[in-house]
Amino acid sequence: MFKLLRRETRDHEQLSKDLRRAATNGELRLVYQAIVDARSEETVAVEALCRWRHPTRGDIGPNVFIPLAEETGTIAALGEFVLRQACLDARSWPNVILSVNVSPKQFESPHFADKIRRTLLETGLPPTRLELELTENLLIADFDHAAEKMRALQDVGVRLALDDFGAGYSSLNYLLSLPFDKLKIDRLFVSKIDTGAASAAIIHAIVSIGRALGMHVTAEGVETAEQQQFLKVAGVHSFQGFRFCVPVAAVEISERLAAEDQARADALRQRARA
Repeated sequence: MFKLLRRETRDHEQLSKDLRRAATNGELRLVYQAIVDARSEETVAVEALCRWRHPTRGDIGPNVFIPLAEETGTIAALGEFVLRQACLDARSWPNVILSVNVSPKQFESPHFADKIRRTLLETGLPPTRLELELTENLLIADFDHAAEKMRALQDVGVRLALDDFGAGYSSLNYLLSLPFDKLKIDRLFVSKIDTGAASAAIIHAIVSIGRALGMHVTAEGVETAEQQQFLKVAGVHSFQGFRFCVPVAAVEISERLAAEDQARADALRQRARA
């Protein structure tokens, strides 16, 4: 048993070292999941997601390396890599919002808003096209401090989304007091639409609150036609999930957007001839 624990500890330490070098070794890459408009089903945003292909261990899931990065203190560097690369990729996707997750360590970093502003200037992405996804655990520890940082981000001009709404404490005080532009309904509620009246009622309540406060509402984890129809009727503005797009490379997002542009152009020509 002791030998097993020592082996696991050494393995953990080695993986931590490997993660520190992953970005410089070209092992990290970004994929993007499209977020589509509820009515037209056209792409209105993309969420950047990080993937790690280890040279000997193969693909290591974010459920493994993200907690590891948080534990070892490399999450800030990882977050900066994701933000910069995502901004560079998104420059060629006009009119599409880029959504990037923010970790607690990043958010707590001094001058976080200045780092965001500098990255936008260096990459050339307009601030209005960047959306930062924040989770409730960023807000619970020090509400006043979080509010101050969010106002600084708002001054930069970026959009702010409350991710996984409903999964944590979901205090309405967050929505009333903090400058969020978007709510993202947690996939747990979406997955239970077909089986639980409670989840359906909660979704209706979230949509009503979001709309009343002038926020955009996105549903995560949409996988079936039944879920899509329910959420559309409920008043959700946009959908994210495997029903519309699996996470893909940047080039595939470019191809997707080009195909949508072509489809719109064809539709206009058909209407003009009618």
